[in-house]
Amino acid sequence: MSISILFIACRAPKELLNETNMNIRNHQSTWQQTIVYKTTGDFDDYVPVIMNVEKTKIITYPSPNDLFYNGKLAKPIALKNGYLLDNRGINENVVFLKYTYEVYSKLKEVPALTEMIKIIKEKYPLKELIYCGSRYQYKDEVKELNTLIDAGFPGCKRAKIIPMGMDL
Repeated sequence: MSISILFIACRAPKELLNETNMNIRNHQSTWQQTIVYKTTGDFDDYVPVIMNVEKTKIITYPSPNDLFYNGKLAKPIALKNGYLLDNRGINENVVFLKYTYEVYSKLKEVPALTEMIKIIKEKYPLKELIYCGSRYQYKDEVKELNTLIDAGFPGCKRAKIIPMGMDL
């Protein structure tokens, strides 16, 4: 009996570690992409976190000191026609917390996941999300992305957005 308990106890952290590592790798690969998006409201100042596809569990979230990009708060950059350039590494499963970047960046520690779930400002915030290649391919991101917007995003990949109330 104690051997099977020991086996389960040793196995559970490894499985959790593998899931966590996978989430980190997925988030890092998203971070290196150029992501342009539109939202259903004004969420520019609110902290994004990533949920699972079913939107029942937060799987990726920043620590307070992770909210900076090039020395400034990593708020999205406004582009043409209401599009935004992501600076946090979001994906189609993004939600926004009620915390602003300013407030969250000053927290001493990450809020508990149970608390984060309670303070989701918007669970279905996206109208569009477009992947436009490597972040490092652009010399003048804003100018070049505005040109892509005008041209209808040639060579970019649109993510499938599931609106609120739709079954998966």
